[in-house]
Amino acid sequence: MNKIKILSSYARLEDKDSRYVAVLQDNSIWWFAPGYPWQPSTAEGLPSGYNIEHLVAYSRSDKDGTRYVAVLQDGTIWWYAPKYPWQQSSVEGLPYGYKIKNFNAYMKAEGTRYVVVLQDSSVWWFAPGTPWQPVPMEGLPLNAENIPPTP
Repeated sequence: MNKIKILSSYARLEDKDSRYVAVLQDNSIWWFAPGYPWQPSTAEGLPSGYNIEHLVAYSRSDKDGTRYVAVLQDGTIWWYAPKYPWQQSSVEGLPYGYKIKNFNAYMKAEGTRYVVVLQDSSVWWFAPGTPWQPVPMEGLPLNAENIPPTP
């Protein structure tokens, strides 16, 4: 029996309606709007045999609509806009051998932002068109033995 392995929710900017996006154990992607049945979403563009580890859905803007961003088991990051295939996002700037422990995506006035926590507890952020950047960790009471210093 298929079960939900990931659930993301957001409010659409244009009308504040709720939306839910689920990834099932078989890696199929589904979306839900209150008052309607669940609908399948496309995986077109994702690599064959993909396995989603993280998924975030958000409303980009009134005119640009919804975005999904997924982190696959191999560490690659992909984004999706309805009516278009999935596209791979950049990981340029992340340290060699990185492993994403936590992932988030959101919209700022300047555009989309991604933020990750890596397995070593370092925090990194990304904006399209620029490489990933480390977030300064000074002041956060962590066991910082393995956290690389901020340049």
